[in-house]
Amino acid sequence: MKWLKKFQGRRVTQREKAAAARTAAAEARLKETEAKIHELADQARKDLKAGR
Repeated sequence: MKWLKKFQGRRVTQREKAAAARTAAAEARLKETEAKIHELADQARKDLKAGR
């Protein structure tokens, strides 16, 4: 895990682990949301072209 690099030389606390897990989950949800937005935009462009 790349977030672990900043903790080299000391133990990671449970709070830090939990925060890293929340951050990773949020980033995954963001990627899904961005993908949905792009799909909707592609569909909208397709619909606009078909309407011409």
